[in-house]
Amino acid sequence: MRDPTNGAREAFNAAPGDAQATLRPMPFVVAWPFNVLEAIGRAGFYATWHLLYFVACAFRAFTGFLFVAGIVMLLVSLGVFVNPNAAPMPWWFFLSSAFGMFAFAVGYNLFLDWFAPPGAEDSFDRYRPKTSRRA
Repeated sequence: MRDPTNGAREAFNAAPGDAQATLRPMPFVVAWPFNVLEAIGRAGFYATWHLLYFVACAFRAFTGFLFVAGIVMLLVSLGVFVNPNAAPMPWWFFLSSAFGMFAFAVGYNLFLDWFAPPGAEDSFDRYRPKTSRRA
């Protein structure tokens, strides 16, 4: 927490020769409620940050399914390109869906690595294959 005197050697309007000017209790009494509010705010912020990271890591496993779905959409796109009557949508819709799934999966993993709070570990890492675990 902050020092209410801001590191001043002498308090303002101190009496000449007053050696205990910085030990007066009033600055600390005035600053105490603000220090408590700051501590509560920081605790709430970090608790929310860790909770959001925990929930987001739970959904990281679904990005593997997005890669598989993107591969399937590429094959569907090829099939619709060859026979346009096979689907009610144009072939480029399936192609853009495939690229979108790849981009979302990669972006989500990169975002989670950036969003991680300091010192937090992915608690869902044990559910991924050993080759893709974070070091």
